[in-house]
Amino acid sequence: MVLSKTLFLFTVSFLAGYYTPLQYYSQIWIAAIPAGIILVTVGLRKAGIIVLFTVSFLAGAYIDTHRIDTYHDRAPAGGVWHCKVETTTTAGAVLATAAGNAFWASDRQLAQSVSRGDSVVVIGSVNNGFMESFTFYPIYSSLIQDRLRKAVSICLSNRIPSREASSLVSALLVGERGQVPQSVRTIFRDTGTSHLLALSGLHVGILSGVMLVLFRKLFGKGWLSIIAVILTAFIYVFISGARPSTLRAGIMILLILIVLHSSGRRPDLLFVWSVAVIVLTAISKGDVLNDTGAQLSFGAVLSLIIMGREFRFRAGWILSIAYAGLVVTIALAPLVSFRYGGLSPFAPFATVISVPFMLATMSTGFLTLLLPFASAASVLSEWVVFIWLALLKLFGSYRIIFQYWMFWLWPLCLVTLWLCSRRRGFLRRFR
Repeated sequence: MVLSKTLFLFTVSFLAGYYTPLQYYSQIWIAAIPAGIILVTVGLRKAGIIVLFTVSFLAGAYIDTHRIDTYHDRAPAGGVWHCKVETTTTAGAVLATAAGNAFWASDRQLAQSVSRGDSVVVIGSVNNGFMESFTFYPIYSSLIQDRLRKAVSICLSNRIPSREASSLVSALLVGERGQVPQSVRTIFRDTGTSHLLALSGLHVGILSGVMLVLFRKLFGKGWLSIIAVILTAFIYVFISGARPSTLRAGIMILLILIVLHSSGRRPDLLFVWSVAVIVLTAISKGDVLNDTGAQLSFGAVLSLIIMGREFRFRAGWILSIAYAGLVVTIALAPLVSFRYGGLSPFAPFATVISVPFMLATMSTGFLTLLLPFASAASVLSEWVVFIWLALLKLFGSYRIIFQYWMFWLWPLCLVTLWLCSRRRGFLRRFR
């Protein structure tokens, strides 16, 4: 428990430093490390821990300052650009250069020619984050996960006539969102359910839960089932593009299953969350901390760990999902409003309604890939998506823009949710 608490607080301190605009004297964190270790060694434990917390904060500030300096190292405005495709939509694509700069290219033809994971050589110019393409040459990825993801997406598109249904199934199964129409994206955005459209920890968790039940039926409750679930989860993560949110879920599931099976005790979720943050930050060299999807994913999970609540009675799962949606909506309200121009007050209710339809869409989509069931499953997919979108439209009529005065009300709402959650369970983690 002490290790879990300490690691979590170190992680939070590091993130606080990273997101705080402190650009002076942050280099002293390197010299302060031995000072903190010496204080702990000679018996001044509290003083040493305070010093090390300060070191963690300054280390985050130092890394952020270094990244800011690198980011503003701009390339010439025109010329030949060798880029990797980060994501595509029906209107264009986000292209990343080798220097780490990302540009939005408003080019439908380019977006239809490539998909996430491919590369492209563009002759054009850039201006303030936008790229104008005069001509381009696509270089398709040879990685097996990219080829498999594209093959699944093409198969679904051929077997499901409805564009809305085929694109949604493709997005939910393998994370290929490039062909989702703008009208459908707008519906999910306005109802606060965009997190369901993108592959996230929820999808990896659902797959892992189903696979755990299946493999335990086949192999029993030993290590073979645990290893099979972990391998299945990570294969799915990499086929879907290994986005930060799915990688986070894969790492957390790995730790939870190993600790749970080896000790028989539920691991401390704050410790698991902290390890996932540290591992992904190290792997990405800090890039994950600037990724909006990762920020939303880690923030949502942390809010549920601290303020979540499970209702144990008949049909309590409905209230549990609604409460989880309320917690995540309030906790991430400033970030969602800033990134997406507003948030829906009906997001928790839209999420409750969407979860069964999401599971049905994924199930019918998977059956569509199996030739004996393809015809019937494709029809079911179209009907499920049609009803789902029709219901979501009922919740998309009003959006809230997060105002400055709300920053005074927001902490009070978080405290209220925390008091409504399992307060004793949370405090027990810090004893």
